[in-house]
Amino acid sequence: MANEIYHKSNWGKPEKDGWGDVYFNPSATNQLYTRSDNYENEEGTDKALASKPDTQSVLMTPTAYNVGSMNSVLPPYEVLPTELVTNGDFATDSDWVKGSNWSINNGVGVYTSSGFSNLSQANIDLEVGKKYELTVNLIGPFGNVCRFYFGPSSSTAYNLVNGLNVITGVAVSNKITFRNLTQSSFTIDNVSVKEVRNADFTFDRNSTATRVNKEGLIETVAIDTPRLDYPLIDGVVQSEPALILEPSKTNLITYSEEFTQWTSDTNSSITSNSIISPDGTQNADKLIAGSSVARQAIKLNLTVNGSVSMSVFAKKGEYDVIQFSDAINGSYFVNFNLKTGTIGSFNTMQGKIENMGNGWYRCSASYSSSNSIISFRLSIAENSTSARLVNFAGNGTSGLYIYGAQLEQGSYATSYIPTSGSSVTRAAETATRAGTSDDFNDSEGVLYAEISSLAAGDIYRIITINDGSSRNSVLIGLRGDTGNIFCSLYVNGSESPLFVSTILPLNISTKIALKYKVNDFSVTINGFKLYEDTTVSTFPSGTLSNLDLMRGNVTLPFYGKTKEVSVFKTALTDSELEALTSWDSFSDMATGQEYSIR
Repeated sequence: MANEIYHKSNWGKPEKDGWGDVYFNPSATNQLYTRSDNYENEEGTDKALASKPDTQSVLMTPTAYNVGSMNSVLPPYEVLPTELVTNGDFATDSDWVKGSNWSINNGVGVYTSSGFSNLSQANIDLEVGKKYELTVNLIGPFGNVCRFYFGPSSSTAYNLVNGLNVITGVAVSNKITFRNLTQSSFTIDNVSVKEVRNADFTFDRNSTATRVNKEGLIETVAIDTPRLDYPLIDGVVQSEPALILEPSKTNLITYSEEFTQWTSDTNSSITSNSIISPDGTQNADKLIAGSSVARQAIKLNLTVNGSVSMSVFAKKGEYDVIQFSDAINGSYFVNFNLKTGTIGSFNTMQGKIENMGNGWYRCSASYSSSNSIISFRLSIAENSTSARLVNFAGNGTSGLYIYGAQLEQGSYATSYIPTSGSSVTRAAETATRAGTSDDFNDSEGVLYAEISSLAAGDIYRIITINDGSSRNSVLIGLRGDTGNIFCSLYVNGSESPLFVSTILPLNISTKIALKYKVNDFSVTINGFKLYEDTTVSTFPSGTLSNLDLMRGNVTLPFYGKTKEVSVFKTALTDSELEALTSWDSFSDMATGQEYSIR
């Protein structure tokens, strides 16, 4: 079989902590070498390949990942055979530029402990922007004693440790450099630099972050680890995840899970760790209505203005309705019915409620504050049509459950950021530089994406095949003013043609295919060809060499959810594009609402 699959272990029983390599028949055109630490979605890449065998040059589905990379298909990871370093075994005292305290003796490069200086080799055959693998043996004290650079010592540094080091990086010049990190003596030997052929995306996020895992629970993932977020529809976790990419956001609430740190306003109380929370542990609190006629609420004052979004996970107890309000800006409130999963009809905030399963809902609200200080108030309401600040008496034991509060600058709530004693910032995420120039065709092809946005009209969000810049590219994007889809070609910095759709893909998983070929440019969305230009004669003049979830690996990263991104080196027919982008129905990823394709 062309796509028969051979596996080294446990196919169909993925474990989130990884279980080894997976690969296709090496004689087939499609080869998948995941080299993954984590492999979760056993159907993702297989399903895509089964429907479109032997055609894509790059394919990424939320399937396998390492720290710092999102794995993709074709080409297989390989280190090319050509050695780019001269005299890497230090057989002679030549070819290296030696700073003070560096020498070549007895077949090794030697640093002696005094001052800081470089050992470098210039004018070697490195191409800026391409990936290379360094191997070097270091003998010295334990710990980081030396750094390596794919360029001068002002570029990105890679720490070397005692023993064999294997490091992959991107060249910034035709020079390599070693520089001591401490003043401890050490030696290096067997230096090798070779080009790496690798279609994987480089993934970057310089902080931890949370996701919903395949068990439907909120969990924290490590720095630079991609987030495969599993959608919940009517509280049921779905089998196929999406790669979620978000901008940097800060949770300004310093105690997101310890509601005893909030102020009672004026008659309520908190019982800590009452029930199991959405992260699967017993750390959710109970907000209890006191026995006096008063507001049954807690509040927290924060310094922030402009567009703000507040959110909390809530579950019904003896009471069904939780209310958000701003205790300082008195006109803002919204009610959430935790029994029906609906928002009250009389509100002044833009509310959203998401079913997290097991009776839990994530409730969020956004509004614009003109004051520099707001007061995030969580109240028990007697019903979902209650006006703001309705006082009533409880019995001192009845209430509802809360977990994971967040307040952030911006027009929509992003994924949960836990805090415990101080505000916490989740860093921005990027997925860039998949493929090489061998994987793209400058004169024809198809860029395909199945994506959904996080919000409409906040910033432009871009996916491109490009030449390493924004001047020459094939582009699919979501507009910053409306969130609508747009597709275009950039040739020497000029945009033409340009298609802008009236479809708003907010929270909707949308399939988009952009075909480019001389006199044959088209855009097909969800099974329908919506745009065609038969007069296109100018194509990107640079060499297309990267697939980026960003504009030219420079600006405007794609923030949203990605189910698939792929590249075809040949232009597909209209019928193939229709089949590629068609489905019988699709779901709003936030509400689960089904939409039929007509």
